[in-house]
Amino acid sequence: MDTNSFRDKEARRQGSFRVIYDFTMGVLWFGAGIFFLLNKYLIAGAGFDSLTSSIFGIACLCYGFFRFYRGFAAKKNQ
Repeated sequence: MDTNSFRDKEARRQGSFRVIYDFTMGVLWFGAGIFFLLNKYLIAGAGFDSLTSSIFGIACLCYGFFRFYRGFAAKKNQ
């Protein structure tokens, strides 16, 4: 077995794993952002501070969008 072909296969395998990982983490972070933005409507008396929850929710949405974009860009370059 040629070492260059093995390295190429391994790089492709890791690249496809990275794309799946980025999309999955994008979904999780996006879901966390929606939860923190809407927790005052979903869970009564949860004890979350409204301002802190909103700021963290927006940050989670932005990071989730970034992970989606990163996965999409990596998929496009494959």
